[in-house]
Amino acid sequence: MLTAAGSTAELSACAISGLFNCITIHPLNIAAGVWMIMNAFILLLCEAPFCCQFIEFANTVAEKVDRLRSWQKAVFYCGMAVVPIVISLTLTTLLGNAIAFATGVLYGLSALGK
Repeated sequence: MLTAAGSTAELSACAISGLFNCITIHPLNIAAGVWMIMNAFILLLCEAPFCCQFIEFANTVAEKVDRLRSWQKAVFYCGMAVVPIVISLTLTTLLGNAIAFATGVLYGLSALGK
């Protein structure tokens, strides 16, 4: 459903926001930032495995994710985007996860059909 350029743009926004979120002395902000960076890597692995050619299991993970239904992808995307917001509610966390959450919403809407 997503193009490779769209998925890499959203994931880079999440990773950059996570990196900015880690520049602090508050442990919860650091935990949320690390989760956002991990979230960006996992979603990049799922959506654009050609970007991770150096990882042996990237194609296997992408094939398993492609077999998931749209509502399952929606729950996965939204769930991964909500966790850092629950850990640390800051503007950086909200903006960094907004695109990933919106992608989950689009997968959910596609599960509803016409």
